[in-house]
Amino acid sequence: MTTRALMLDIAREAILARAARDGYNPKEYVAETDHEGYVSSLLIGLHHWCDVYGHDWTAELESAQVLFEEDLEELRAIRDANRSR
Repeated sequence: MTTRALMLDIAREAILARAARDGYNPKEYVAETDHEGYVSSLLIGLHHWCDVYGHDWTAELESAQVLFEEDLEELRAIRDANRSR
């Protein structure tokens, strides 16, 4: 499993968990389209988490961006390797 697949799975589960708090059944909410905007809700929750527990929100975002770019590089390497087969 790639890092991207893992992160997408975690994100999907988090979106569905947030939707469940509003009464949605996990089988009826489509996390991929997220029509209620739970991605934003989760980001707000993480921002509150950082504020309450003393994490530097901006530093966390910057770190996440660096890791995301590394993940993209991993995906490019996998795609290039598959093309050369």
